[in-house]
Amino acid sequence: MEKFSSKFVEFFVSNNLIKNEDKEIYEYAFNIILSSLIHIATVMIIGLCFNLFIESLAFYFSFIAIRKFAGGYHAKTATRCYLFSSLINIIVLFLIKLFCYVSIYFLMILIVIEILCVILISHIAPLDSDNNLLNGKEKKFYGKISCSISTALLCISIVTINLNYIKIGISIMFGVFMSAAVLLAKYVQNVFHR
Repeated sequence: MEKFSSKFVEFFVSNNLIKNEDKEIYEYAFNIILSSLIHIATVMIIGLCFNLFIESLAFYFSFIAIRKFAGGYHAKTATRCYLFSSLINIIVLFLIKLFCYVSIYFLMILIVIEILCVILISHIAPLDSDNNLLNGKEKKFYGKISCSISTALLCISIVTINLNYIKIGISIMFGVFMSAAVLLAKYVQNVFHR
């Protein structure tokens, strides 16, 4: 993908549409955009395969909304990230199919787990990544945003379940669960690498 991004940007440089000194920035931006589009397309395709298109998107965007500000574990390569994300999406959609017909008591347990995840996110987010070290002001701001988004998603998931859109509510829950899981994984990684 990086080679494709490089060749794509090189075309613009050779046609004097981009300055050569800006080439790296454009390559990085194009690589991020292309990667995001591939991830979203994969989420959509997997969702269609499971006949859970909307639920797949609800999970993905719930997860991304929190992760953008909270941080968390990052795979070492883009390929590993893609494969891990795809596998998680498949597992989550399988679980959504499994859990959509459970009793109200089981749904209550899932809501309690989601509340615990929101508390966890609120207490340890945001976490720095190797590529993005945050200053004190950014940490405070991103922490508030992470807490707000995860709390809003908690409320939305409860409302959707109460409105009998159980699969969508569970999809949002799993977005919160995964956000908490990757955040906790990075937190543990940081503790052991100090």
